[in-house]
Amino acid sequence: MSPHTHFRVLDFTGLPRQLRFGAFEVDLDAGDLRKQGLKVRVRGKPFELLELLIERRGEVVTRDDLKGRLWAADTFVDFDHGLNTAMNRLREALGDSAENPRFIETLPRRGYRFIAPIVDSAHKPDAPQPPVPGSGAGQGPRRLRSAAAALAVVLAVSLAALLALGRRAAEVAPGGPMRLAVLPFRNVSGDPGQEYFADGLTDALIADLAQIGALRVISRTSVMPYKATAKRLPEIARELGVDSVVEGSVLRYGERVRITARLVDAATDRNIWSETYERDLSDILSLQGDVARAITLGVRVTVTPQEQARLEQSGQVDPQAYEAYLRGRFHWQTMTEAGLRRGVEYMDQAIRIDPGYAPAYAGIAYCYWVMGGAGFETAPQTETAPKAKAAAERALALDPDLATAQATLGMLEIDYDWDFGRGEARMRDAIARSPGLAEPRISYSAFLAAMGRFEEAVAEAKRGLELDPVSEPASQTLGWRLFYARQYERAVLQFRRGLDQNPRAFVARIGLAQSHWQRGERRRALADAERAFADSGGSPWVLGWVGFAAASSGQHAKADAILAQLAEMGQGRYVSPIYPAMVQVGRGDHDAALEHLGAAFRDRSGWMVFLNVEPTFDGLRGDPRFRELLRRVGHRAQAPGAPSAAP
Repeated sequence: MSPHTHFRVLDFTGLPRQLRFGAFEVDLDAGDLRKQGLKVRVRGKPFELLELLIERRGEVVTRDDLKGRLWAADTFVDFDHGLNTAMNRLREALGDSAENPRFIETLPRRGYRFIAPIVDSAHKPDAPQPPVPGSGAGQGPRRLRSAAAALAVVLAVSLAALLALGRRAAEVAPGGPMRLAVLPFRNVSGDPGQEYFADGLTDALIADLAQIGALRVISRTSVMPYKATAKRLPEIARELGVDSVVEGSVLRYGERVRITARLVDAATDRNIWSETYERDLSDILSLQGDVARAITLGVRVTVTPQEQARLEQSGQVDPQAYEAYLRGRFHWQTMTEAGLRRGVEYMDQAIRIDPGYAPAYAGIAYCYWVMGGAGFETAPQTETAPKAKAAAERALALDPDLATAQATLGMLEIDYDWDFGRGEARMRDAIARSPGLAEPRISYSAFLAAMGRFEEAVAEAKRGLELDPVSEPASQTLGWRLFYARQYERAVLQFRRGLDQNPRAFVARIGLAQSHWQRGERRRALADAERAFADSGGSPWVLGWVGFAAASSGQHAKADAILAQLAEMGQGRYVSPIYPAMVQVGRGDHDAALEHLGAAFRDRSGWMVFLNVEPTFDGLRGDPRFRELLRRVGHRAQAPGAPSAAP
């Protein structure tokens, strides 16, 4: 809800009969529609359609609902033609359009929704109505009310809504935290170039809600596949395993942004709460917090004083800095080298505009950590990690509660500093600050596996998968934790689940190959590994393991060719020394393997912390030089579950 205007929340069981939206006033009893006092000619079905949409404002009114209420006696053909004609006349009267809706939003194959704020005409607002997009009003900067005043208005409105809606609010399941999914917000600006903005607001709302311990919020990677889906909300909720769903739309025009959000009970598809919020773009942070607070009230979860204080923090960000930040997020989510580097460029741009914007520093830290991390390694960590650490530390200096920066810094302390105690403490702190985020749990499970704490690692990976149930990375993570725990049959089943979801998921495919190998199914393993390399687009990691498997199978010519191929790759890009080391282990050449591992040690490769448990290097465990390398990395003893080293 905009702090500039007081909206009365309407109880739909007793809808006021004289209402105002935008520049229009409607008298439902008299059947009149007026614009700025002048009567607008709209009668019959178009007016009945308007009345029904207003009655269910914020909800989807399906075509079947409209047929049952307004065209019950007509044939389907007459209804289809009549509805289209009535809607066109109504939109013409309102000066609205399906492509750029201000009042009535079209949901393809579903129905329509009234999205504009509505005021009871008997209630006189203290401030002017929010401008209708395109009117030319409200485009410049405005004085913002204090955060306390804005919060008071929002909480009062949200509480009133809940009291009016009563029993329609969802209750917390007695068996555990409330499970919630925030579906991708729809971009209703009519400009496809604004998709990044809608996606970014979705991500921000997920992150805000993930701070609430009584909520379990599905991560973005699991909800993004439902963007523009035709599935009904109960079906989506069943697939995600949630109790409630948030959906909404984003309209950006000039320096203003309008968010329409609604909370739906998953089991009944009934509206719990809905509201429209409108702010200057510079006030976007408090707008996000307002929506998150209203949702926590709607699902009736207990919010601790610390969590409440976090949600109540309001602030401002330069609109251009915020836009650069959202563009950066959009690029790094591709998880490609080019996307990560573009992400850094946009984060740098955001910082130049607003040097105090902590999330932009956290974004830089994350991108550099991924670029230097095990399996990705576009550059040695000696180049990427110092940049990542500096950015993460700056983010935390600006915002000590920023869980994403805490998690990234914790993984850098583990992967780069090899300070396992400090890194684990920071990871646990990040999880405590945002218990509903999957990513810190997934990263923490990697640390637990590297330390040989397999039972804990598998349990944490399962928690991550619960928060990200249809995510490829979360599914693959559980497979790898089972693999490192040497539970190969269970790992095979988990990797196959991932491949059922995406047959070209090369990370799951190489995991399946390695699991087959450890079970003695070498021919099947090699076939899967070759396919993983083809699907990966030329991953040095996958190629290194193919070389290990070939050499271990006696295919020395193939192994030599792979060593040459890895060397050739390294002429144009960084190739971690870990990968030729894998091939040399397969060849039985311990001296060459340890020489490459020494180079990886100097590069501070993210693989070093996994040497303790990585089965590919089991052939080196009896070598005192290898044990000394493990000691220098920080491993004190052989990981539980790993095979005993030969004397």
